[in-house]
This record gives sequence, C-alpha cells and structure tokens, in this order.
Amino acid sequence: MSQAARKAALKRDLEQTRKKTLGLLDFVPDAFLKVRVHDFYSPIGWHFGHIGMTEEHWVCTRALGRPGLSDSLSFLFANLPENPKDNRIHLPSRAEIIAYLAETRCRALQALDETDLDSHDPLIADGYAWEFAWQHECQHQETITELLQLIHSVQSAQADFAPAEWRFRAGATLTEMVSIPGGTFLMGSEDRHGYDNEKRAHPVEVAPFEMDRTPVMAAQWLAFMEAGGYENAALWREEGYCGWVLPNQVSAPEYWRKASGAESGYGYIAPTGPRPLDPEEPVCGISWYEADAYARWAGKRLPTEAEWEYAAAYDPDTGQTRRYPWGAEAPQKCHASFGLADWKPAPVGRHPAGASAFGLQDMAGGVWEWTSTPFLPYPGFTAFPYDGYSKEYMDGSHLVCRGGSWATAGRLLRCSFRNWYVPTYRLGLLGLRCAR
Repeated sequence: MSQAARKAALKRDLEQTRKKTLGLLDFVPDAFLKVRVHDFYSPIGWHFGHIGMTEEHWVCTRALGRPGLSDSLSFLFANLPENPKDNRIHLPSRAEIIAYLAETRCRALQALDETDLDSHDPLIADGYAWEFAWQHECQHQETITELLQLIHSVQSAQADFAPAEWRFRAGATLTEMVSIPGGTFLMGSEDRHGYDNEKRAHPVEVAPFEMDRTPVMAAQWLAFMEAGGYENAALWREEGYCGWVLPNQVSAPEYWRKASGAESGYGYIAPTGPRPLDPEEPVCGISWYEADAYARWAGKRLPTEAEWEYAAAYDPDTGQTRRYPWGAEAPQKCHASFGLADWKPAPVGRHPAGASAFGLQDMAGGVWEWTSTPFLPYPGFTAFPYDGYSKEYMDGSHLVCRGGSWATAGRLLRCSFRNWYVPTYRLGLLGLRCAR
C-alpha cells in the first residue's frame, strides 16, 4: 500500500469511528455524564475526553514531540495514579468535551498529513500511533457501552419487571461438542499493529480435546440456576464461593432481572434499557468463577487459552493460522455479531459463514469467552508502546478471555486478540463455551 493510500485509510477509519463515538455520547443522560456508577469505572463522560487525550498524546506528543492542546485537560483525561477516578468527576460540559474531541482530532489529522510514515521510528512507521489511537477509541466504545448498561441498571433498580414475554424455560438441549485433534500451531501474532501482549508468535503444542460448537446459551444457564448451581458449593472454587458468591448474594448473571409473577421469567438490562431474554442468545455478564462453576456442573471445563486460539485460528488443511476464524476476509455481518450493529448478540449458531476450520461457530463477536489461563506474557514479550497497557496486568491474578463481543470493532476480532479481567469481574459482555 502506498503512503498516500495508507494515510487515506487511516483518516477514513478515524472519521468513521468518531461518528460512532459521538453517537454513543447522545445516549448518555445528562444526570450520569459526570457520575461514577461503579467503583471499577471512571464517569462515562471521562471516557470520551480520554479518547481525545490519548489520540493527541500518542500522535502529537509522543510520536512527533509537539505540545498538547491543554495541559489541564491532558491531565484530567489521563489514566494516571495521580489522577484517581474520584477526581475524574470534575469534567467540562458535554459541549466542551465534544469541542475537545474535535480539536484534538484536527491536530492528529494535520500531523498525519505532515508526517512521512516511511520512518524507522516505531511510533511513526506505517502510521502506528494513528492506528493505536483508532484501536484505543474502538475499545473505549465498548467500555462506554458497558457503562450505558450500568446506568440503565441503576435506573432500573426499583423497576417491577412483569412482562409475560420475559418468560422462557430452561433449555434441556446439550451443546454439540466438536472433537479437535492435537497438533502444533503458531500462537500469537507478528502483526505490526497488534498489541504487545499478542507477540511474539511462537509454536505451541495442543493435545486432542473437545470443544462446544457454540457458546453457552441463556436457557442452559437458567437450567444451571434451577438445578441449584449457585447454592451448590461443591461446584465452586472455595475462594469464589466463600469469598464472592456468599458475601455478594450472587444468584444470577449480572444484568438478569426476575420478572414478578413469572415462575421462571427473567429480563435483561441492556445498554439500551430492559429487554426480553432470548433463550438461545449467549449468556452474558458472568464472572470467571461463575463460568468455571457452570463448566464443572456440565461435566466439562473451561478451555485453555492455547486450546481456544487453536480451535479458532488453526486450519489443519493448510497448516496455517488464520487471522479470523473464517479466514483473512474482513469481518462482515454474515460472519459475526460485532461493531454495535444490533445492540445485542444474535442467538448462537446463526453465523455459519463465520465458522472456524474445525466447524466451531461464534468464536468472533457475540460475547467474550473466558478461558482457564492466567494473563501472562508470551516468550519474547516486550512492552510497547508503554508498560501500562499490558505489563502491569501480567501478575497471575487476571484470566484471559477471547473472541470479542457484539460491541467489539471488526478488526479487533482477530484470533490473536487477548482480553483479561480478575475472576470476580462480570460487568462486561462476558460469556463462555466449554471444553473437555
């Protein structure tokens, strides 16, 4: 690709993504713009300013040595220990945040026009800093989506859920398991624009195993609940049950709400508000402890991270590792639920065109899938462009989840992409599929 074409592609990606970001801001109620709705998160308004600050910081300041637009706003929107989350409530107005996004974007695009991308500087070569800013904005769109869900959860805390259409029965259907032969594959990535934790690509041997063809569905999770899954301590790790389930009175996924007057009726608090649960949609809003307990109840286990990537990416016919489960083609609607297209995941198994070479479906988009593997560095890992993105979380206390969700941007659905959370976290778009 010529430098002119590369610049045009970067500009197009940045502008298209910004339209979606500003569209998300329209969904934010004024009363919640500057409010922390959960201890884990900064105010939702902060994330919008953080998008602009990060873009300007890496493109203008770090890559090109140019001063920032505003030292005070750069500090306010920075994710620094010196700027704790409680301090981030002191935000400018909605209009001022929008203006800040526009001004920092103007500076980033002007820098793109003026910079020779044929450079040995790793932040400039092939537009790395601009691509990094684009991926970062996409990731914060998903975080903003999670915060919209929390806001609706707060607003709906006292609601009386009674619609009859929220009733559905626990599913007795067993998920088909696919036998996957063992082998050695190249795990990870050498993608110039992949994140540091995806590198380096390295050979990994995987023993034969079985894996669910699709993620666990809501109806199957309800069967776990009705079988006493949340009350059966034998299914749980002791620290998860005694240290988290009991003290927090956990009895259902994070955003499930019991419908009054319905024997087994549950609704779901979505980022757009309450909605019915489709029994065939993937279960969402579960912690690692819950996923681990469910797998044990089902007579299975969670897959390792290597098993997951092998099942998603390896093509035994070619001996190659695919970029996406279906191949190299950029994600389309026929492949997966992604990119905030429908504001919810499709029922499982509705994207046969997105199947992996082994025939597993929905391994990209839909919901993130927990694995059993701690988030640790690959051989040859080097933190880039800074320690804080990955390195500080490689402490053994975070578990890897894979595959992306319906809110994940298409290009981030690459099979090598790694996400991670502590085992009690379940505020995200998190589900599971089992292995054996």
